[in-house]
Amino acid sequence: MKKWYPLLLVFLVLSFLASCTTSEDRPEALLNLVLIDAPPRYDSVFVEIFGVHVTMNVQGRETEEQVFFVPYELGDKQIKVSDYVGGEVLLLGRKVLPVGQIVGMELEIGTKNFLWDDEDRYPLPLAENASTRIPLEVELDLETGYSYDVVLDFDLEKSIQTQSTEPLSLSFDPSIRLLLPGDLGEIYGTIAQEQLRPAIFAIRDGDSTSTHISEDQAYYFRLPAGTYDLYFDPKDEGFLADTLLDVEVTAGESLTLDLITFRPISE
Repeated sequence: MKKWYPLLLVFLVLSFLASCTTSEDRPEALLNLVLIDAPPRYDSVFVEIFGVHVTMNVQGRETEEQVFFVPYELGDKQIKVSDYVGGEVLLLGRKVLPVGQIVGMELEIGTKNFLWDDEDRYPLPLAENASTRIPLEVELDLETGYSYDVVLDFDLEKSIQTQSTEPLSLSFDPSIRLLLPGDLGEIYGTIAQEQLRPAIFAIRDGDSTSTHISEDQAYYFRLPAGTYDLYFDPKDEGFLADTLLDVEVTAGESLTLDLITFRPISE
């Protein structure tokens, strides 16, 4: 079933979304940074986030770049990123900026990152070549009086690598997509088995993005328009994986898929 409606902010990703509120009397624009997530199989993941550095060419100063910092202002910077799935979002920060063009961003994270798995806590040290300043490619024109919401999609499935299993040792190399909602469509669906915590992958042209299910067994993607194959990994050896081929995503539309029920291996 397909329904069209204005896109809502979703994924523990940051997203920018132009509102229809204008003002002719001030040369400024409002930037909102929103976090969404595509979590891994672990119970919960905490990432220390300080804020986002926004690089701009300010109008009237085309040859001069300026950098503005949008901080995450809550006292506890360790954010449970794995909570922001299935439509849940976190407003990381907002800032009034001069009009002009955003030409780049950097998410600044800390080193106090960790996860919980089966009541055990494991540190997430940064990978050898990883940095606490994560560059995000973007070009976005800010016009007078508009509000822009930009989505950061934090793909934890890709970000966490296993170095060893006995004992479990991990490394962290953040993988983040910057999403501009005006160019996106939505996929929504649910999983039948409450005991499973599957991972779902949307695959296009050899690249993939992933998500997991929320507490009500729902999964959600915001994706650029195009044709995708969805791969459902049950994360349980007792069940078979499933695949949906040629799922069409249309910008500005939401697609609700049929309920997915994993088949037991014994069938």
